[in-house]
Amino acid sequence: MKTHVFALIAIISIITACQTTGVDEQKNEQEKIRTVILTDMTHDDGNSLIRYLYYASEFDLEALIITNQLPDFNHDDTGPWQKGMSILDAYQRELPQLRKHDPDLPAYEDLLAVTKQGRGALPIIWLTNTLEFSNKIADRYVTSSWDSVYFHDWIGEGLTPHGEPKDSDGSEFLVEVFEKDDERPIYVQAWGGTITFVQALHRYRQKHGDEKFQALLPKIHLFGILFQDISFEYFASFEKMKNETCAGFGTARPTYGEEPVELGKVLYDNGHFWHYVWNSDPNWKKPLASKDVNGHGPMSNIYDNGGEGDTPAFLYILSSVFGLNDYNDPTQGSWGSMFKPMGSSFPDKYYSTCEPVQEGLERADPDASVDMDQNELVRWVPDATNSFKNRLLWSVKEPGEVNREPVAVLNGDESNKILNIIAKPGEVITLDASGSFDPDNDELTFNWFRYKTADNFAGEFEIIDPTNPLQQISVPQDFSNANIHLVLEVRDSGEPKLVTYRRVIVESE
Repeated sequence: MKTHVFALIAIISIITACQTTGVDEQKNEQEKIRTVILTDMTHDDGNSLIRYLYYASEFDLEALIITNQLPDFNHDDTGPWQKGMSILDAYQRELPQLRKHDPDLPAYEDLLAVTKQGRGALPIIWLTNTLEFSNKIADRYVTSSWDSVYFHDWIGEGLTPHGEPKDSDGSEFLVEVFEKDDERPIYVQAWGGTITFVQALHRYRQKHGDEKFQALLPKIHLFGILFQDISFEYFASFEKMKNETCAGFGTARPTYGEEPVELGKVLYDNGHFWHYVWNSDPNWKKPLASKDVNGHGPMSNIYDNGGEGDTPAFLYILSSVFGLNDYNDPTQGSWGSMFKPMGSSFPDKYYSTCEPVQEGLERADPDASVDMDQNELVRWVPDATNSFKNRLLWSVKEPGEVNREPVAVLNGDESNKILNIIAKPGEVITLDASGSFDPDNDELTFNWFRYKTADNFAGEFEIIDPTNPLQQISVPQDFSNANIHLVLEVRDSGEPKLVTYRRVIVESE
């Protein structure tokens, strides 16, 4: 009898937990993603790190590597490291309050243990051979100069031109990350300082041999906010990038002289990220100013007006947590923009925000503006901004006083997974989101739309009643060898308003 009673209590407990912690269940549905952040802690990196830390429980941070980069900081400048430490110290002071809202946020000690210094202050790519810089960067006026830069002076054996070892705590720690017995992919966010990452790959290859090195490469996926410095030649052809993409390399010249290796995936954003930093358009408005962020605890008070140019590197993954996209497919579009294959000259899983060049042609003007529509980043900025503004309230309010994301339930499934449907022409598909709910009992609104730039169906398709949670979708009669992407937005009425998504991909039989 006791066994039956205990079983009944257990069942009731499970049901109650499902009713009260639906958001947590949805969040934990997705396996945490192994992440490496490479940062130079320039004018906008600190703001991006602050924002990242509010979502740190969504990632498995393997390493945070801080590497000085010219012209912002010379090789012996302590500013980048001190800035990183000040943000982590502020996080430590806030953590007890933040954990009231999310107990899974990582411990300060754990973050500190994976934060390491890199080496190799190289100029940002487009300034490589100007040999000097004198101008304003954010709120600082910077004057800097350097000698000619050659790949093998900084990567490999011996000392750098500064007389320092090319290895660093950061590169040696990354080798340890690569050596872990963990089959999950490693998503590397290149905010800056890719030179430390490349030196680590060089050392791993030297230490373990080419067979193990080739086995490692498919696990490494790189999101490049630009390619930062000349070390990118290790994994992408300089000439092909310059001639066949929108990469603007300015005065840089190729110096590697060897065939690049092939990473598992490369996402190259040459310009969309600028929306988070600066734009010459008089109608442009920065998504967040310091006045919007300051006053929400120690971290927020470090946030300045330098922008958040590196934030899209993790927004790309973060929006998958909220159901918008599959981070394994960058062509789907995400909070971090939409990517397209670089073209036949590059590995299959190399993507960019550039408009691909037609096969067999070269760009007449490699420096011309040929980015794809920046709206594929900008369209999601209000939702991403509201999410961060809401997280900032964790620092100053108690649970129950802060809005929580609604739970989008699609055909009885409340996970963040994409629904893939194989359909025939003329078939009617039922999509039912009426079971969606809000943990704060806020009123919900629904919006269905076709994400046309993400799919490849050339015909006409229309959602008649997009605000109805229940949809009867008629597959077009001319639907063949194609797919249609549908996105559902479930938005609450809280302050700020939060949204959860579900994506449906209808594919022809």
